[in-house]
This record gives sequence, structure tokens and C-alpha cells, in this order.
Amino acid sequence: MSDSAASAATAPPEKADWRALFQGGQAAFTLLVLVGVALHALQVLIIAIVMPTVVADIGGAAYYTWPALLYTIGAIVGAASVGPVWATVGPRRGYAVSGFVFMLGTLGCAIAPDMALLIAARGVQGYASGLITGGGMALISGLFAPALRTRILALNQGIWMVAQLLGPAVGGIFAELGWWRGSFWTMVPILAVFSVAAWMKIPDRVEGDPARRGPGGIPIGRIATLATGVFCIAMAGPVTGAAYRVAFIAAGIALIALTFRLDRAAESRMYPTGAWSVTSPVGLSLWILFIGGLVQTSVPLFLPLLLQVVHGVTPLFVSFVSMAISLGWTVGTFWVSGWSGPKERVALWIGPLLMMAGLAGITLTATLPLLSVLTLSAVVLGLGVGTHNVHLLARTIAFAEKGEERITAAAMPSFRSLGTAVGAALAGMLSAIAGLGDATEPGPVGEAVTFVYAVNLIPLTAAVLFMFMLLARGDPAARPETSDRNPSESAR
Repeated sequence: MSDSAASAATAPPEKADWRALFQGGQAAFTLLVLVGVALHALQVLIIAIVMPTVVADIGGAAYYTWPALLYTIGAIVGAASVGPVWATVGPRRGYAVSGFVFMLGTLGCAIAPDMALLIAARGVQGYASGLITGGGMALISGLFAPALRTRILALNQGIWMVAQLLGPAVGGIFAELGWWRGSFWTMVPILAVFSVAAWMKIPDRVEGDPARRGPGGIPIGRIATLATGVFCIAMAGPVTGAAYRVAFIAAGIALIALTFRLDRAAESRMYPTGAWSVTSPVGLSLWILFIGGLVQTSVPLFLPLLLQVVHGVTPLFVSFVSMAISLGWTVGTFWVSGWSGPKERVALWIGPLLMMAGLAGITLTATLPLLSVLTLSAVVLGLGVGTHNVHLLARTIAFAEKGEERITAAAMPSFRSLGTAVGAALAGMLSAIAGLGDATEPGPVGEAVTFVYAVNLIPLTAAVLFMFMLLARGDPAARPETSDRNPSESAR
């Protein structure tokens, strides 16, 4: 083969036009992936708005945060379960049945007579939603050509941004009506249609499918160990007392580490090879996603408190600054989604650096009368996330070892959500160390929040280093036998 032919064979694929996502049979796959993430995102965001109405109706104020907590834990574990579940029942049944179970969990929330049953139903909802979001990533890996992946991933991120605007609005409408159950009832028919459409349209096998296993392939023990570990991490946030926090975090880390150790030796894997390894490109990518989730949780968690107590701004301005992060994320995502080759590497290089610059700006101006600079820094932070995120996700899929494409893709939302859980617990511990407690004065609040943000610069620095290490590994190996065709064609 000539040098020019070899160069053409290994050149990165050009990004396809947006219209290709909605042409022919690809349209059904695109809509199923996007609707899946929209359903998940709305249920994440609506609950915070309707919870005061829920408590006023059925009581259980002592467990106010538990419905959101159980949903988050379920989503993390559900995304991690995609590999073994789909290896047992196949993509079509896996995705469709996940939608059906999500519908049952939503129905349970709608009819829950007390807080205990609502919490249980939210756990079911969360697990099924994790199967859907992780399954959506697996479908992107198996049914979308490499040239289309950053496009569908960009739309995936865009749906999250839209949900951040619609979720509170929809929840607010039902809360205003005093009919909190309506926020769940309206989802039931949508989930029913989603499940039927998934059953009809998703193929029974997709690109890179491993051999199908029997019913014993679902690792109940590892799933339970992971869920308990994540629960311990999550509980470290609301508990009081440094000793309790340290104990919960230590127990959570130990159980999560045990899950990964057991998984490495298992036949039906939940996570890809080298999931936490800094010598593996997949491991580096997952570390970056984990750290991104950690940092992105800590910043918005204390931003409203900082702005209202230290800067004395109105709740409307607080919402504006929070939306600035989302705006930057959205602009960055769609700006770079069509980049390929050297420009793709530029996006990956500058994304974490912009995140660092944004967080550094927020940290330095946290207690200064420079709201315009703080707001601009929030935009830069979001822009950094959006600039590198879709290309990192696509590159992680491309780096997956043969036969591990599905579990690699499904692991990505699980790792990011693990980061958010650890970030919330870490932020709570750091703020307590800094003396936040019940402080309501500008001085103590400003010092505590500044301390939390400053400490978060440490893992973000590690993420920058990991990105440099990832790019030093070169581009994913070209696969000439599949690079010129749509994986969905071979799945039929």
C-alpha cells in the first residue's frame, strides 16, 4: 500500500452533517437515545421543586433528601449494570425493559401513600434510568458511525441543558397546582411509548456484541456492593461530625474498591479493563470524567450561598450565574462538535485548561466585589466542560478494547455520577473543616466556600495532567473494516 493510501486509511473520519442523525433508520436510534436521557434528566431535576409539596401531603420531612439520594445511587449502579444485563438479555430487551421498569418506578412514585414507598419507588426509577442512560451510551457506541458520534453526543448534552431549564419550570407548575403526583403521572404514558418503540426499533445485536450469556450473568453481589458503597459516600454529606464523615467515606471507598476488584476477576464484567489505571487510555478518560463530575458538583453546590450571603444578590441573579455555567457548556459543546483531526486535539487540550482558569477565577473573586469577573469565570468553567467533553466521550469509545465497547460506553455516565457523589461528600467535609457549620455571616461563609473551591483546583490539576497523558498516547487505532460504514447497517 502506498504512503498516501496508508495515510488515508488512518486519517480521522470527517464529521458527518447533523442531518445524517435523522435520516433513514438512524432517526429512530437518535430519538430513542435523546428521549431516554431527557426522561432521566427531568426526573433528576423536577423532584427538588416538588418535594416541599410532597412533604406537606404525605409527611416524612426527616427523609426530605432521600428520594433524590436513592434515585442518584440507583442511576450510578444502573449505568454500571448495562454490560452484564445486556449480555444476558440483549440490547433490544435491555433497553425496552429498562424503559418499562422506569415506568413502573414512576407509577410507584405517583401512587405512593407515604415517604417510605416513595423512596423505594425512586430507587427503582433511578436504577432503570441508569440502565437507560448507560444503555444510550452503549447504543451510541454500537449503532452510530465514528463520524456521527460527536454529533449525537453533543445533542445528548444539549438535552441536559434544555432539561435544566424545563425541569424546574415543569416541577414548579405541578407544585403550584398542589398536584405533585402529576409530575410522575405525565411521565407514565411517555415511558410506555418509549418502551414499545425501543422494542420495535432496537436490533437484537449491535456492533461489538459479546457472546450472549444465560440468566446467571447478572452480578447481583457486585451490584449490591457497589450500591452500598455509593450509599455510604452519599451519606457522608448530610451527617454531622467529622468522625462520621470520615467513616462513611472510608467505608464507601473500600466497598467501591472491592466491587472493582471482584469485577476484574469476573466473567461477566461491569467495567472495562484498566478502569482506574493511569497507564490505560480508557482509564485516563474515565479518571477525567470522574474528576469533572466531582468539580462540577462542588461549584454549583455553594454558589447560591456565596452569592446571597457574601454578595447580597437576589435569587434571580443567583439563577443567572448558575445558568452562565450551563450556557458556557452548551456553547462549547456545539462549537466543537464538528471538529476532527488536529482541531479535535485542540479541543481536548484546552477544555480542562479553561475549566481550571474558570475555577481559579471564581476562587480568586469569591469574596471580592467583582461579580462581573465571577460571572465571566463561571462561563469559562462551563465552556471548558463543553469544549472537551463530547470528544473525550467519543475518544473513550474508540479506545475501548475489542469486545469491551459496550461496557466502556456504559461506564462513562457511571463514572461521572460517581464523581458527583464523591464531590458532594467531599464538599460537605471540606466546608465543615473550614468552619462553615451554621454560619450565616459573610466572613465565615466566604472563607469556607473559597477553601472548598481552592481544594477542588487540586483534582482539576490532575485532570489536566491526565488529559496531556491521554493525548500523548496518540489517536485511537483506525479500524478500516468498520470506519467507512454505519454500525447500524451491520446490526440489521
